[in-house]
Amino acid sequence: MVKLLKQTYLVKNYGIPIIFILAVSFFSSIILSQLEFWLVFGIILYIILLICFSKGLRDVLNIHAVAISLIVLYALPSAILILNGEIALDKDESLILFSSIIIGLIGYTVGVLFFRIFFPFKKKENSQLSKKLNYLFWLTYQYKFLLLFIACAVLLYGGLQPMGMSYVESIKYRMETPGVVQYFNSLMGAVFAVITIAMISIIGDIARYRKLSWFSYLLIGLVILNIISGHRSIIISLFVCLLLAFQPYLKRRHVLLILILSFIMIFAISGGIRYARTGTTVKQKAENLYTYFFQVKTFKSLFWGLDDFTDPFSTFITLVKNIPENIPFDYSAYFKDCSLLIPTIIYPDRPLPYNKWYMKTFEPELFAKGAGKTFYVIGFGYLFAGLIGVFIHLFLFGVLFEWLNKFFRMIGGAAGLLLYSYFFIQLISFVVGYGFIVFIKGLFMNFLIPLFLLFLFTLIFYTLSPRKAKMSHNN
Repeated sequence: MVKLLKQTYLVKNYGIPIIFILAVSFFSSIILSQLEFWLVFGIILYIILLICFSKGLRDVLNIHAVAISLIVLYALPSAILILNGEIALDKDESLILFSSIIIGLIGYTVGVLFFRIFFPFKKKENSQLSKKLNYLFWLTYQYKFLLLFIACAVLLYGGLQPMGMSYVESIKYRMETPGVVQYFNSLMGAVFAVITIAMISIIGDIARYRKLSWFSYLLIGLVILNIISGHRSIIISLFVCLLLAFQPYLKRRHVLLILILSFIMIFAISGGIRYARTGTTVKQKAENLYTYFFQVKTFKSLFWGLDDFTDPFSTFITLVKNIPENIPFDYSAYFKDCSLLIPTIIYPDRPLPYNKWYMKTFEPELFAKGAGKTFYVIGFGYLFAGLIGVFIHLFLFGVLFEWLNKFFRMIGGAAGLLLYSYFFIQLISFVVGYGFIVFIKGLFMNFLIPLFLLFLFTLIFYTLSPRKAKMSHNN
């Protein structure tokens, strides 16, 4: 096992720096208090893992680098507030919070190494699956004009706003409509989504012409309209798709600069879109967006969207304050997580998803109004079994993401880029979801099924077409 461990990228390339820095961190704990030690150790550990997973910052969009960065990013604003005394916590509670994040990062890393050691993955060049998926990609790219026509028809039928509803109406709809019905009602829009067609067009254009076509620019504009209408999460997928497609032609310093600027933009845009959603029509949303950006009085007010990052962590803080003092650990959490795979139509008394359980338990008045909060990934592990639960929960995600990372690389080509770009938004739900099994369920429902149906549609249309166009791209 030692021999296998030495062959892993982390130890093989960064063994001496890791040992040196961890040793310095350990001896610093003798001088510093426990809380300060966890802070210093956490910062150092994150930097080490980021460098190692991204292969010396040459692959900053690696799944693991992104996953651990999102864990830290969602904890950072609340951590600053805690250190400034704006969130009241005693020393023990602060120690649990910060040590949980470190233990989560360690658990994630152990999961990655576990998969690499015990399930070595050898890439098969030009495998049958890779050939078929890349063929389907280029076939879909060939029919991108038809797909845009269908997507526009779906948008005109349902409205630019999600399912043609205002934010208030959508809350009522989610409260009264079974999840299965909600899913099938939204499936057409998910299959023929503008963001999916835009990613296909962008990746195909760059692979074939090394530049964007006018059609891709048009699709980017339509994606922006969708963002204004409330689909703010797709801006992240669009940005990642552009960066992945252009990465071979960018130097490392350019990629790092773009990433740093993107974090600032995401904070600002997230706040602007949230403010725009208070409008009930597309016109009102656009006016609110204009007001948000052009009437900002202070730099801090520009980052109103920080609530997106402090809210998930606030649920974790509440759990730490109440568990196990007032509420016991929920050792049946994973069984309840599995039960969420069963539709409510079949199992109406199934346990609540943990984000709804949280609202019903700690904020019942808001729960009655249909309000909800996202659930920080480490919070689920802590609710399950404390610090040990955090380690187990992130260990499972480390194993899963390492498998997905190998799978996307095995597919390779344009199809591999599309799969990763389309998957990237699922990384957000990984941090603010509420369980491992439910995350896998989301992968099938929101990732695999829409792509499968899109590819199936184009394949059937191509088969039935009286004039089958010839594939001119060399895969």
